[in-house]
Amino acid sequence: MLKQGIKGKSMKVILAGSLIGLGAFTYLPDANAEETNIKEEANAQNILSKLEIEGVSLNQDFAEDVHDYRATIENDIEKITFHVESPSKDAVISVNGTKLTNGVVKDLLLQTGMNTFEITVSDGTNEAATYTVVIEKPGSGENRLTSIGLSQGSLAFDPNVSSYHVSVENQVKSVTVTPSLSDRKAHVIVDENDATKGGVMVPLQVGETAVKINVTAENGDERTYTLTITRADAKKQETDVSHQDKGQKQPAIKKPSSAEENKPNTPSTADSINDIKPTKASQAVKEAKLDNISSEKVNPGIDQVSAAGQSEEKEEAPVLNSLKVSTGVWNKSFASNEHTYHIEVDNDVTEVDLHAAAGEDGVTIEYEGESGATVKLKNKAKTAISVTVSKEGKRRTYVLVFEKDLKVEMDDD
Repeated sequence: MLKQGIKGKSMKVILAGSLIGLGAFTYLPDANAEETNIKEEANAQNILSKLEIEGVSLNQDFAEDVHDYRATIENDIEKITFHVESPSKDAVISVNGTKLTNGVVKDLLLQTGMNTFEITVSDGTNEAATYTVVIEKPGSGENRLTSIGLSQGSLAFDPNVSSYHVSVENQVKSVTVTPSLSDRKAHVIVDENDATKGGVMVPLQVGETAVKINVTAENGDERTYTLTITRADAKKQETDVSHQDKGQKQPAIKKPSSAEENKPNTPSTADSINDIKPTKASQAVKEAKLDNISSEKVNPGIDQVSAAGQSEEKEEAPVLNSLKVSTGVWNKSFASNEHTYHIEVDNDVTEVDLHAAAGEDGVTIEYEGESGATVKLKNKAKTAISVTVSKEGKRRTYVLVFEKDLKVEMDDD
């Protein structure tokens, strides 16, 4: 009986120990299983592990649980490139509907103002996640002109100078003003008329006419150029011309000397001829001598005739109303009465297209003696090109000097 009781107690102790051991084993944590569960939980969420934009700084450092970002860029940035990654190998990432290739999406265009980019992450199983980046691109503040073209008159333009004065003759009743913008996104108005697509004709009164040129930049900043055009008064112009004519030096009248005054009157050659009896021989002599006298007193010298002819031809020769080139920066605006211009071009420019227009019908325009409007430029610091307008034998020549930034001139041969 005693042995049997002891044996029974032993069985209970062993069973209790086994239960205690089993209980202890059941509650021991498995480190590998916990790490696996964390990874599976992360993969079950669509998140990003990287979000960068080339050349752009976000308003805060990237964090996978932060889904909204902002940035501000300069106005001259036209495109951006995203670099985005996800820890999930099955995730598909797109920016505004464009899928990434090797974690990159390039050349996303930017507009002035707010640009919103939505980055979507989806593995096709779990709920998709969206990150938002808002990029602000301010408008350009460039509101300067590069030139002010005039159909009559001329001016030396400086983008930073806002006031100009131009004088024209009385017969000029209007002037077409053509401003050129430094920034194509700006807007220009001449006397309340839209001048973005071309020039504006301004009627001129006798005296001063004030022309306002208003330029508005993309961001709203404004700049005003003032052009005062003075049209000459007809009477004053005629008076000035008359004074100029009177001011020309007249030939001095030789005062006779006292000896000449006391000299008895002798018949002149003409008088002597008149005294000759009108025989056939004497009449021939008389006519010959009168012809010589007339030639000496009336006919001007050959040089004077030539000079007068050239002056008359220059005044009556046709003029160009406009002259344009396909590329280059002019040293001054074109004017019909200005005949020489300097134009800066890039060193790699080998030819330019010219376009000239005359103010009357029936004229012929030649470029370097040819009818073609495309001319070659030499590989030299300066190339002079002539543009000739002619009609009925009268001609006028304008010279364009194209300049390159070359220190050493090279022969074309």
